[in-house]
Amino acid sequence: MSATTALPQPVLPIAYHVDIPRLSGVPLCLTLENGRSIVIIGANGSGKTRLGVHIEKSFQATSVHRIAAQKSLLLNDKINLISLERADHHLRTGYPEVGQGNKEAHRWGHKPATHFLSDFDAVLQRLFAGHNKVASKHLQERKANPQIPVPTTELEQLKEIWDALLPHRTLQVTDATIDVLLPQRDNTGTYSGSEMSDGERAIFYFLGQCLVAPDNGAIIIDEPEAHIHKAILGPLWDAIEKARPDCGFIYITHDLDFAVARTASLKYFIRSYDFLTSQWDLEELPEDTGLPEHVVAGLLGSRKPVLFVEGEQGSLDLSVYRHQYSGFTIMPIGSCEAVIHSVSSYRASASLHWVGVRGIVDADHRDASDVAFLKTLDVDVLPVAEIENILLLPDVFTALAEALLCDPTMALQQLHILVMNDATANMDQVSARHTIRQLDQRLKRVEVNAKDLVTLTTVYSREIGAIDPAQIFADFKAKLQQSINDNDLAAVLALYDNKGLMGQAASLLGLKNKQQLMEKVIRLLGGDGGSKLRCELTKVLPEIAI
Repeated sequence: MSATTALPQPVLPIAYHVDIPRLSGVPLCLTLENGRSIVIIGANGSGKTRLGVHIEKSFQATSVHRIAAQKSLLLNDKINLISLERADHHLRTGYPEVGQGNKEAHRWGHKPATHFLSDFDAVLQRLFAGHNKVASKHLQERKANPQIPVPTTELEQLKEIWDALLPHRTLQVTDATIDVLLPQRDNTGTYSGSEMSDGERAIFYFLGQCLVAPDNGAIIIDEPEAHIHKAILGPLWDAIEKARPDCGFIYITHDLDFAVARTASLKYFIRSYDFLTSQWDLEELPEDTGLPEHVVAGLLGSRKPVLFVEGEQGSLDLSVYRHQYSGFTIMPIGSCEAVIHSVSSYRASASLHWVGVRGIVDADHRDASDVAFLKTLDVDVLPVAEIENILLLPDVFTALAEALLCDPTMALQQLHILVMNDATANMDQVSARHTIRQLDQRLKRVEVNAKDLVTLTTVYSREIGAIDPAQIFADFKAKLQQSINDNDLAAVLALYDNKGLMGQAASLLGLKNKQQLMEKVIRLLGGDGGSKLRCELTKVLPEIAI
């Protein structure tokens, strides 16, 4: 940006086109417009940085500025001031002498994809050189006309944005020095720029790089999320794009959350890169799949088939699934309805046909016909009411007791008594929960076709009348009671849903609570001492393969 530009000015539309060689043999034409952004998503090793290098080389050298992922964020307290022209050339090419220097050699060390970029000093020199030139020019003009407006430099823009993003800190710019001023209530004064945290320096660095990038050009940022808290990440890049409407932005990232948050951006994903042919397996992120964008991004970012499961990140079921289905990327997606919907939407989406997807849900009192139907949708059903119960199945619980050095026979006997008593005491409650689920499912299946009110009322009454809550309640209660009478632990666990059982079972194993039991299970699944537990889990969990 020109050092004399006070505020972003209206710019004429500019579009840049880059052909990306693809393994399919059909190049992808990447179009970048000023005021727009593109996000390129890919896993580690998929060729993201090399794609950034290819894009940089495809642009005219004066119109593109690439910020590498491998970079130094060391900030010196003081810098040597040089002229604006030399500072600008130094930042662009890595060499201060104007008209000399080879960008690939001096800036990128002949290794543009892997070179460790160390240009924080160059950014500071460019900011201060522009600031000083504007100040000097304004001083001379002010002498001739005291009424002329005060210009805004890139360094002042940087300070304004940085202060807004970090309201508990204030940048102090003096001569050729950067300091940080703390609020007076902290009574700690200031600290030098070199003492900034990684996040503070990263914000300063990204702001500086982008504010002094070439006018009407393209800015390529590899790992724009580096060192920056997610709460600030979106506002930072929103502010930068707003400050540089004359530029187009290309973000290269493996962070799915960042990619999805750039809602106004075109998005592409990389699956792989062929070093021999310098070609990418690259596609635009598909739309209209019926799936949330973060789910689509997660699918595309995975190098394994995806298994949709219930629950959330950090839950016990997620840990169990990750160990038992290691050939899949486990993606927790919330409710059982969300799992079923996601798998069904995937099956209906031609644009995602190359991604292997399955689902697994709790039994939730489903009958055999429901289980068979879900199987046709590539959704498997657990043999227990909820995933926590899987650890309480006889052989699994025995293996767990042995691994925790407890008497397995006594522990299993105590578990039988505990579960049977608990299920008996809460029989009406669990029967009511089952009835509510059944009513919800059956009401959703009610179809009423009518062209007048009389027919509508008649058909509706007939359909609703066919649903008998009392009978549903009684049938389930009788089934659960029979399982208790038979002392069939597995049968009871297939029907009885009570998350409190885990906490009570923990005490039988000499543990304080459910959390401690979960921690033990997770460690066992990942260690040598859990081999028998893993084996027993494999026997009772559905066999899932793509």
